[in-house]
Amino acid sequence: MRRAHRGFAALAGVAGLAVAVMVPSAAVAGAAESGLWWFDRGNIQAAHDAGFDGSGVKVAVIDSQINPDVIGLRGADVTVREPSYCFDASGSPYPTVSTDYVAASHATNVVSMIVGTGEAPSGGAPVKGVAPGVELLFYNSGGVLDGVVDDEGVDEECLQEDGTTIGEDGRFGLDRAISDAVADGADIISISSGGLTDVAKGVAEAYANDVVVVAGMPNEDGIALWPAALNGVVAVQAFGEDGKIQNGENGKPNVSDEVIIAAPGLDLLLQGTSDSWDAQELGSGTSFATPIVAGMLAVVKQKYPEATAGQLIQSLIHNTGTKGEHEPTWDDAAGYGAASLTGMLAVDPSKYPDVNPIFDADDPNASPSQWMVDEAKAALGEGDSTASPTTEPGAAEPPTGASAMAPWLIGGGVVLVLLVIGGIILAIVLTRSSRRKTTEQGGNHGR
Repeated sequence: MRRAHRGFAALAGVAGLAVAVMVPSAAVAGAAESGLWWFDRGNIQAAHDAGFDGSGVKVAVIDSQINPDVIGLRGADVTVREPSYCFDASGSPYPTVSTDYVAASHATNVVSMIVGTGEAPSGGAPVKGVAPGVELLFYNSGGVLDGVVDDEGVDEECLQEDGTTIGEDGRFGLDRAISDAVADGADIISISSGGLTDVAKGVAEAYANDVVVVAGMPNEDGIALWPAALNGVVAVQAFGEDGKIQNGENGKPNVSDEVIIAAPGLDLLLQGTSDSWDAQELGSGTSFATPIVAGMLAVVKQKYPEATAGQLIQSLIHNTGTKGEHEPTWDDAAGYGAASLTGMLAVDPSKYPDVNPIFDADDPNASPSQWMVDEAKAALGEGDSTASPTTEPGAAEPPTGASAMAPWLIGGGVVLVLLVIGGIILAIVLTRSSRRKTTEQGGNHGR
């Protein structure tokens, strides 16, 4: 199974930038426990009781600013990288940590889905994560309209240290954050954001170093944004307690040619409201489904530490739903199905081929392409490489400089701020032109 070609040229059809309107959820204090349906449905506590909570595994989260002092994160093993990759007009870096709700609510809740300790605010429900035992590395990659705010709560444009929106090396902060997460030893990278920024170099380095990259799909159907739409990335869909995938703003199901896996993402318990960090509400979006998948993979990695990144992804798509191990089949709603922690824990992933089943190694124009991964492998050890760069005549080089400039968006790849119950979004509209095909473990498959 390989991810179909999605090259840089396919991202030309941009109609406009996404915006989001915050709409407070209904009073949910008495129903806070209902937002933990996913934790119960996924048998997460059973895995923890069996000793599998992600211990010994490193998960990197790249997002906006974070408040690590909220109740559900106190005591969690969270290492925050300071400074951020985002600078103000004077050349000073924005802090990665913030107590401002608008700036930090998104990342705080994304991280809580992985390492929530189970503590609860007074009168509230426990904030639980899939993999509270992991070592979580946190990076604020910054970006235009990314929730970085000044002292008065006004959004600030993310600049590079030299005052431009893209670094002298032609790379965005998100791309560099991926590279740094790899260098810091991450086993899994979780990104609940997306846009048109070029991050192929960082993703290629992740693959070269045997790292899984998980990213949220946009919350609107038909949209393809990076990194979820990149070659080999696990693109995550969101579904609710009824098993149905989320609807977009137009009321239609959020179907996509890019989806790989589905996970709980609707009506989930969130920490904080605009009134208080100790308050709780329900929220929805692929932003929250994404870290749940990353956390599941971390728990499986703990049980089967010899499993490679490719084998973990093989297990993810071979053990979906409740039907046990099976040959993968794909559709444009849930991809290969609902991620199943129980299913994955029951099967040793080392039995699968050591290959990323959603990576297209044959298309020289895929992003990243095999030659980019080989180039990253060749750079390992500064010359002591295990692979030589593949020469691909006519292979497309990723754009750099001004040609690659585009916004970085939060919220499952298209929402700029936390998507709460009743939230409304205007989407980026992009052309759709890809197909799912399977060539490893399961025969050919397409729409």
